Amino acid sequence: MPNYYRDNSDLLFHMKTMDIKQVVELKEDDFKEHGTYPDAPKDSEDARDNYHRVLDIVGDIAGEFVAPRAADVDKNGAKHINGEVVFPKPILESLDRLRKADLMGMTLPRKYDGINLPMTVYMAAIEMISRADASLMLLFGLQGIGETISRFGSEDQKQRYLPRFCAGEVMGAMALTEPDAGSDLQAVSLQADLRPDGKWVLNGVKRFITNG
Repeated sequence: MPNYYRDNSDLLFHMKTMDIKQVVELKEDDFKEHGTYPDAPKDSEDARDNYHRVLDIVGDIAGEFVAPRAADVDKNGAKHINGEVVFPKPILESLDRLRKADLMGMTLPRKYDGINLPMTVYMAAIEMISRADASLMLLFGLQGIGETISRFGSEDQKQRYLPRFCAGEVMGAMALTEPDAGSDLQAVSLQADLRPDGKWVLNGVKRFITNG
């Protein structure tokens, strides 16, 4: 049974040897949530063990479930039907499997039903999903958009959106590409202007929406 975590010596070495004690303590806020949430670790070693377990689950899903469907994803492709983008069935099946494993809010706080992983661990999961199916990675990987809401959004926005990110009900999208900018962020010229009535107007042109 292929497992994209257990068979990856680089990831295993990195996760076993890197010094992330300070990162864990900061992410866990000195483990204040232990006893409040069943999966909240009691100390750094407990947290590291949790990370291994989560990555093992991701590795199993990536190797056993996602990778065998990748060719069908390429053959079928996404469709534009009645103004809606419809993902190929294998992508939807893989997303459903990840959703059922509670892996759609990896870095988000437990308060909003996330699993509060450090970004380093999340990136290891992204690597495995990308290895299995790069197109799925664009969907799974943009759950990090929820992190922006978590860091900078109002409490109302967090309550409205973050549990839906964690449940896999919504996903992030990125509108970066412009005719004269490509993915050169410094050359992006679109501007957001706030009107007197409180509404925002976007002035500019976009050419591509990742996960649109």
